[in-house]
Amino acid sequence: MGPPPLGCMGMMQEFGERRKLCPALEKLKDEHLSLAEQMNELVNLANNLKSTAEPTKRKKGLTELHELASSFRAELEKHSRREEEDLYPLMANYIERDMGPIAAMEEEHDLIHESLMSFMRIVEKEKSAPVEIAAVHTQLLMAVEILMEHFFKEENVLFPMAEYVLSDAEKEQLQALFQD
Repeated sequence: MGPPPLGCMGMMQEFGERRKLCPALEKLKDEHLSLAEQMNELVNLANNLKSTAEPTKRKKGLTELHELASSFRAELEKHSRREEEDLYPLMANYIERDMGPIAAMEEEHDLIHESLMSFMRIVEKEKSAPVEIAAVHTQLLMAVEILMEHFFKEENVLFPMAEYVLSDAEKEQLQALFQD
């Protein structure tokens, strides 16, 4: 039996059996764990806030939620930039960037950004002029759901595909770019 056909399906058959990632891709995957932990904290804070009726506690909870969400967003943006500016261009040497997995991931990055920004706007508005706290909770849960699905796709499709298509030199180049 010859080599798998070039293209996504052939690559998926081949890399489906390989699970070891190079250090740079492993770093991106590890960042998902850190981000997921922060998302859990955000959801816990939002859940507690949803059940808080006392105005002073509510205001304090919103401030804490806003601070944690700002920190989370900054870390997520750094992670996304690594993918968009470093990983995706290298992968685009092998697979189409305007359609397929890279295009889907970039679209999801935009959707996640918009969802988080919408959440942040609701939290900021809530801090100054009370609105329904359920909107804060709902928007956060939507952003978290989109992000968790996105991480799953990256870890199970995009990163293994990158491991398969990138040369050792390109993987070393990524590793050098990710030193921080």
